[in-house]
Amino acid sequence: MLNSGGKIAGVQTELCVKSAELVNQIRRVFRLKNGDAVILFDGSGFDYECEIVGGDKDSMIFRTNSSEHSRYVPTRDVCLFAAITKKDTFEWIVEKATELGVTRIVPILAERSEKKSLNQERLNKIAIEASEQSGRGCVTEILPIKTLGEAIEYARDGDAQAGGGTRKGAIARCIAFHTESKLVSSDDLDEVGGVFIGPEGGWSPDEIDMFHNNKILVLCLGNQVLR
Repeated sequence: MLNSGGKIAGVQTELCVKSAELVNQIRRVFRLKNGDAVILFDGSGFDYECEIVGGDKDSMIFRTNSSEHSRYVPTRDVCLFAAITKKDTFEWIVEKATELGVTRIVPILAERSEKKSLNQERLNKIAIEASEQSGRGCVTEILPIKTLGEAIEYARDGDAQAGGGTRKGAIARCIAFHTESKLVSSDDLDEVGGVFIGPEGGWSPDEIDMFHNNKILVLCLGNQVLR
């Protein structure tokens, strides 16, 4: 399953995708040729059965033959507020969160974050690839870095600029995970729409106070150390 990088409209139409990377993936990695069938998705929740009909080194032309709802589209809107961690760790978080069905990821610059910046383009690419691998029909949205205060405000009020101008409303219920807290139970997870996870060193005392002051429940996954 390949991401077309744009919206696919209708069936029995020709679609030109301009992407040298996609051409290389199809021609050299998958060794597909004209006349072979592929499935494309554009993030709208639909899969499109297409036939390769032409192209060059920088683009590829497909004929769309049919479309159907993707086999997996998350039914629950979940936002992961993840403190920035070391490069490889955060990329792994994006990959696995996408595979698990997280809708949005908000990177947080926490007090104990060892890394201060992220490669947004690379994270978006990882989210697309994870959607392809997992058969997911939509791609997790990676938002710009926020402070914890900004992230809590986003959870409370929504963001008119998120999603290319499409307003996303407030997140009904958020929880935060921390080692020195009440052990989480299944009841605590009912109707949760936002989850805060900290950096390698955990949330600072001031950040824990910020959660409490904003009525965000702080919970513990257990005494074991999670890498």
